[in-house]
Amino acid sequence: MPVPVDKRVKAIVLMYADALKNKDVPVKAVILFGSHAIGSHARGDSTPNTDIDVLVITERLDKKIRDTIKDEAHRISLKENVPVTALACDMQEFQSPSFQAEPLYREITRKGIIFHRETW
Repeated sequence: MPVPVDKRVKAIVLMYADALKNKDVPVKAVILFGSHAIGSHARGDSTPNTDIDVLVITERLDKKIRDTIKDEAHRISLKENVPVTALACDMQEFQSPSFQAEPLYREITRKGIIFHRETW
């Protein structure tokens, strides 16, 4: 059963996804992972300093796109007064055997909450 996501966290992730879209980042998906995805809010053990961890999967990824992803995470962090930590990869990297062998990949695919472009 999916873990309910705190309404504020969901709003921030969607705001971030919209900001990336408006900056022409070729986003395939934004995946919430870490403590917010596994229910720290639902369990009542989150704190105001609990960061929002997201993986941004793009169609392609270059320095400009990577910088935009990080800059927008920083801007949203300041605006919403909550740390947003963004990791980025392109579809090719996300689907590569070496990435899929990483423990982080397993955590994201098992416990992450996917925000697809269609949900924006």
